[in-house]
Amino acid sequence: MGIIFSRSLWGLPRQKYALEVHVDSAEIEAAIDPDIPIIDPHHHLWDARDQDKGWPIPPIVIKILYKLNPRIMVPLMYSGQEARVQNFVTKFMWAAVPYMENEMLRDVENLPQSDQPLPDAGDWPDGRPQGHRIRGTVYVESGWHDPKAASRAFKAVPEAALAQAVANRTGGRLCSGIVAHVPLTEGIDAVRPALKKLIDEYPNVRGIRHEIAYRECMFPLESQPKLAYNENFRSSFLALKEVGLTFDTWLYHDQIPDLRDLALAFPGVTIVCDHMAYPVGFPPYDRVTAFEEWKPLIKELAEKCPNVMVKISGLGSAVVGFGYEHRRIPPNSEELADAWGPYVRHCLECFGINRCMFASNFPVDKVSCSYTSLFNAFKRIVNEFSDDDKKKLFYSNAARVYRLNIPDAQT
Repeated sequence: MGIIFSRSLWGLPRQKYALEVHVDSAEIEAAIDPDIPIIDPHHHLWDARDQDKGWPIPPIVIKILYKLNPRIMVPLMYSGQEARVQNFVTKFMWAAVPYMENEMLRDVENLPQSDQPLPDAGDWPDGRPQGHRIRGTVYVESGWHDPKAASRAFKAVPEAALAQAVANRTGGRLCSGIVAHVPLTEGIDAVRPALKKLIDEYPNVRGIRHEIAYRECMFPLESQPKLAYNENFRSSFLALKEVGLTFDTWLYHDQIPDLRDLALAFPGVTIVCDHMAYPVGFPPYDRVTAFEEWKPLIKELAEKCPNVMVKISGLGSAVVGFGYEHRRIPPNSEELADAWGPYVRHCLECFGINRCMFASNFPVDKVSCSYTSLFNAFKRIVNEFSDDDKKKLFYSNAARVYRLNIPDAQT
C-alpha cells in the first residue's frame, strides 16, 4: 500500500525523497569554527505543488500525485524532461523536491529532513551536531512563470512575494535579501514598471538576476547565444542603474568574455558572477580541460572589471563534473576541500578577499553533500586566513553587496 499511497495520508511521517536519502547516508559532521557568522548569499526555495515553472504535467495532476506518493512524482517529472534538463538536475530531480523554509532550516541546523516543525532548543536530538551560525540568507530567483501575469515583464513578480513572506515568517533569518527576476530582454520601457513594483512592495529586494548561460544542447531551454549584447537587454541595464539594484547572472565559462564586455559597458552597476561562471566539466566535456580553459578567463574578468563580484559556489552541482551525485555515499568536507581547493584559491587570488562570497547554492548543490559539509569544506580551504578575511568571505562582503540590514553585519 505504501507504494501507491503516501505515508502522510495515514498520519505517518512522509517518505524521504531519494535526494534526502542520499544526503542522509553521508557522514554527519559538526560545524567547524561554529562561531563564525555566515550570510549565505545564494539559495533557492521551491514547491512544484504551488509554483508554475512550465512543468510537463498539469498543476492539478502534480498536486494529486504528490498527495498520493511524492516519491513516484519526482521520477515521473524527471522522465518528462529533455536530456539536457535531466543532465542538469540529475537523477535526483532536485527541482521537483519541495524545498521551502522548513527544509532549508533543517539543512541549516544540521537536522534530517522531515515534514515536522523544527524542534525547540530543549528537544534537540541527543548527540546531533549543530550546524553553522547562519545569520541571514539571500534568496535568488529560480524560474517562475505566472500564467496570470499582465505581461512577460511581471511573470516572476510572485516569486519575490513568496520570498518576502518567508523572510517575514522567519524573522529575516531566511531571505534577508532577495534577488528577483525581471526578463531584461523585454526592454527598458517594459522593465521599469516591474522593477518599481518589486521595490515598492517587497522591501528585501536587492537585485535582479537574468542568466546569460548558453551552450547548445544544454540547460537552460530558452537561452540565447550572446544575450549580453542584445539591444533590449542592455537598455534594461540602464533601469537597474537608475534604481540602484545589483545584477546577478549565472553563466558557463564560455560566456565569461560576454560578461566582461557587459561589465565594462556598465561600470556603475554592481555585477555578481554566480557559481564562478560554471567551468563545464560534466560528460561529454572534460573537467580538467574545462578548469584550464576557465582559469585565464576568470582572471581577465577580475582584472578588467572592478565592478564584478564572484560567488564561490556551484562546485557541488553536476555541471562542474566531480560526479558526486553518482556516489553511493557523498564525500565529507575534507575530500570536498581537497577537490574544490584549486577552484576556490584561484578565485580568491584573482578577485581578492573583498570581492568574493562563499555561498551554498542549495538545494542544487545538495546532490553532492550536506549543507554543513559544504561550508565546512570552505572553512577548511581558508583555515589559515585571518579572522578578518574569514568574516569578509563568509559574512561582511554579502552584507555590503546586498545592503543587508542585519545587526553587526559590517566589518
